Amino acid sequence: MSLRLKLLLLGLATLVLPWAGCQYALEMESALREGEQQSLAATAQTLAAALQGRTDLLYRDAEGSDAAPPGPIDLQPVLLSAAPYLDGYADEWPRSSSAWRTVASGRRQLRILTGVHERWLYVLLEVRDDHVVFDAAGADALDPAGLGDRVWLGFEDPSGSDRQLFIGTTGPGPVRARRIEGRELGRQVAVDEPRISGAWQLIAGGYRIGLRVPLSLLGGRFGVLIDDRDERGGAPESYGTLDRDTLHASGRLILASPELAAYLAQFIQPGMRVTVTTPAGGALGEVDALSVPADAGSDRGILARLYRRLLDQAGTRGLVEADAPITDTDRGAAIGTLRLTQTAARWLPLRDRALTKLLNLTLLTSGAAVVVMFAFAAWLAYRLDRLRRASESALTREGLVTTFPETGSRDELGDVARSFATLLSRLNEYTGYLRTLAGKLAHEIRTPLTIVRSSLENLESEAGSAGARTYIARAREGSERLSAILVAMGAATRVEEAIGSAERQRFDLAGVIASAVDSYRTAFAARRFATELAPGPGALEFTGAPELIVQLLDKLIDNAVDFSPPGATITVRLTADLTSVTLEVENPGPTLAPEGRARLFESLWQSRSGADSRPHFGLGLYIVRLIAEFHGGSVAAGDLPDGSGARFSVRLPR
Repeated sequence: MSLRLKLLLLGLATLVLPWAGCQYALEMESALREGEQQSLAATAQTLAAALQGRTDLLYRDAEGSDAAPPGPIDLQPVLLSAAPYLDGYADEWPRSSSAWRTVASGRRQLRILTGVHERWLYVLLEVRDDHVVFDAAGADALDPAGLGDRVWLGFEDPSGSDRQLFIGTTGPGPVRARRIEGRELGRQVAVDEPRISGAWQLIAGGYRIGLRVPLSLLGGRFGVLIDDRDERGGAPESYGTLDRDTLHASGRLILASPELAAYLAQFIQPGMRVTVTTPAGGALGEVDALSVPADAGSDRGILARLYRRLLDQAGTRGLVEADAPITDTDRGAAIGTLRLTQTAARWLPLRDRALTKLLNLTLLTSGAAVVVMFAFAAWLAYRLDRLRRASESALTREGLVTTFPETGSRDELGDVARSFATLLSRLNEYTGYLRTLAGKLAHEIRTPLTIVRSSLENLESEAGSAGARTYIARAREGSERLSAILVAMGAATRVEEAIGSAERQRFDLAGVIASAVDSYRTAFAARRFATELAPGPGALEFTGAPELIVQLLDKLIDNAVDFSPPGATITVRLTADLTSVTLEVENPGPTLAPEGRARLFESLWQSRSGADSRPHFGLGLYIVRLIAEFHGGSVAAGDLPDGSGARFSVRLPR
């Protein structure tokens, strides 16, 4: 990982500041919510105290009997937000299963759902009946022979009298309730009750009836009875919440007083909802102003909404609720429960203002820190890159570069640069000493060697024993070898001096190569030489030092002769393209050792094994590299494709 990326990641760590700000905002919201919860609970207790003992205000039954827990046949209508359409379908009715009352008789079943909206009681009946029988068309509604399935409604009127109505129809569609009235001579007739209307609809496994009854007709009791007949005019199977014989309604209709909603409305505030329920949880009245926007005195902008979206957690309720029991006058028993609900619009603007300011400040601070740290990382990486490039290019053909960047800086990088510069200066001095060492040694040893050789010549001219002549011959041979060593030691120095003073000129490279190869055929008669020069002589112009090119080829040929057997063919190949020329020398013999290929062109390194009468110092291929680099080229070595020998290549730009 780069230093720039590391510093950038370090700068991104400052984003912990906005995170800490969000945590602070959440803690602040929790504190505000807790305070609002306590305030709302106190308000709910105050409202519940105002309703203490007011059974006349909570229930339509002035005596408060509706405050008792509901029984299995008691009906507790739900509060409807809108009047359902009376078509016999349940699409617009509440879907809560707890609001239904169920009465069963064998396979038969009656389900009752009641609801209140404004001054009307809405009743939805679902009857399970495998065989629905309608009244006979055109028959008298009271003729026993034409009767089908019937629904009886029984209730107390506001005066406490029992009332019974029935619903029968000749087919699905709109229905109206009828009551039975007596006439002269004991005759009974069915009279329509236009205030009670609804619809009868067939469903899978039975039928459904939706009814609307004005609350002004009802007292404290209400029930339903089903007369189920398997055939028209047959004996009915009766079941429901009414007495089968008298059709008396014993089940209570638990309703709130009409004045309850108006009483609660005087306490309502924007963003609040007040709900009053029975002790068992049935709704009596509700005043809802949650959707009315509260005046928070704050204009929530785009940033506030964005921060809220990031901060709000899924499943977090935006409402605060508080419950308080409504007791009787003696505070001994509960007659209801008051629930006060409030939206979060009261404290969220306060949190949003603080959160917006806090996050804006921390984000700007973090952004500035990241930018500054990234700029510093880029500047530091640039300085390190300068040091890297300087260290990579410190060694050149001329020697070591002693000048180093950043040496004038007063920080740690400046100290490193000055240390490198001092090290390079000392290395440069030592390298210069090593370069001149061979020449100095050759110069110092040459004079004593000359004295030794002359003394040996004088000894040879004098008569001596056969043993003495043998020792003299050995000494002379050793002096010759020592002289060859001195020549080899000074060769690299002379080449470097020659390179420094060489002059470039335009010449025919192919012609120079061809002429040199002709001389090799004479000098190395035990080897054969093949040339592949394309294009031919006279057609390849090259700019360089011809004497250095010949010396380069000499070293390559010497190396090829040393590593090829007598009678072997050494191939010299010259190829060219638009930008460069390539000189290759191939010789049969041993392949290159893998561990030594990277060091073939280094100074004083050689890979020969076994005894050899001539001294070798590993300077030949080193000189090849020096001459190639002088011409801006490169050298390479490798094995022949068939593994029969080695190939040395020199690539020179034209």
